[in-house]
Amino acid sequence: MGASLGGVANGVCCTTRGDEAAVRLERNRHHSWQELPDADEFQAFFDCYETHDAAGTEQLRNSLEMQRVNSGPRRFPLERRGSGDLGLVPEAGFRTFAERETVRVPQRNDPGSVELPLPEDVYEELVPLLRSEVQGRWKCRIEEEGLDEELRAQLRGGFPELAEWTGVATLRRILRASQGSMAQAVPMLMKAIECRVRERELFQCMRCKVACDMRIIGRDRENRPAIYMSARSQTEPLRLLIPQVFLAFEAASRLAQEDGQAILVADMVQLQTHLNMDPFAFKDLANNFGVVFADRLKCILIVDFSFIAQAFWATVRPFLSERTQKKINFVSEAKARQFVKENFFGPTRDRILSSFDINRDELSTQEDRFAHALRTAICDVPLGELRAPDEAG
Repeated sequence: MGASLGGVANGVCCTTRGDEAAVRLERNRHHSWQELPDADEFQAFFDCYETHDAAGTEQLRNSLEMQRVNSGPRRFPLERRGSGDLGLVPEAGFRTFAERETVRVPQRNDPGSVELPLPEDVYEELVPLLRSEVQGRWKCRIEEEGLDEELRAQLRGGFPELAEWTGVATLRRILRASQGSMAQAVPMLMKAIECRVRERELFQCMRCKVACDMRIIGRDRENRPAIYMSARSQTEPLRLLIPQVFLAFEAASRLAQEDGQAILVADMVQLQTHLNMDPFAFKDLANNFGVVFADRLKCILIVDFSFIAQAFWATVRPFLSERTQKKINFVSEAKARQFVKENFFGPTRDRILSSFDINRDELSTQEDRFAHALRTAICDVPLGELRAPDEAG
């Protein structure tokens, strides 16, 4: 896979020590991504509309257990529930729901459980107020026909998003993102629900055109999903990249732990300026992403952020909350490598480091980089079908 470095290596006999070091670095980069094994954890989304009968569920779990025992990387499918919500079956690292429940954090009403202060307790009294306000505003908006034709057409098929997005977990998340400000939380949640309605088909099918290598690449030491993307891999304009961004974060949020958060590693090496000059696409992404995935990111690592990229940051920054801005870290490749080594276990660490390497390897081709993205993803969203069934187990 990829071009050989033999010719480069053979031509260094008369070079300086600095040249030799550069060649060694390039050779190491080349081999790091070529020799990386496939990810040993793999989740797959698929449609199984309302398959809730006990026999079918048990058959599915037995099939998963046989896959786990008999072959290759573990493949965890996700079932469709309710009005399109997808949940992991079973969650990564667990074979059954019962096994998953044994490691849940004790609930307050559990006998003998210790009362622990939770972050969302700060705004707990605002949860019912936010729900009531948002539900009331949507009722008025519908009754007064304050909807455009697209929204009216979508709502003729029902409005499951309102119930889903006024659940306790979502209300707490929005209140955290708005730091308890109802003046911010209400319009934020209204906008998030509207976006979910408009993009209903996208979030139901969980498929889109692939415009870059953005993918879920593994988990950090706290078991949070890690999303990786390289600016060099972008092949389509920003407006066509937006669905992939949404699906990557949607999948990560569904694979997340109790706090619902993920980590983003954005490698900006060789940013392609001409694909990202659409201010309307920037505004659309920032406005909708910021409300739908409010408080979903634990940490954002921006790697090799060039002077050119700073212009894009100046464009995006006004659309980000102060809370989100504080989570963003601009680092060099060297600092990023140190961060990755400290915050990720072996398999995910190696996948991220090899991604840094292949995106800086001038001998790697676009086909090499995409194949590497497929091999290092742990979920088939948003890149699509990653492996043949016999390879995935």
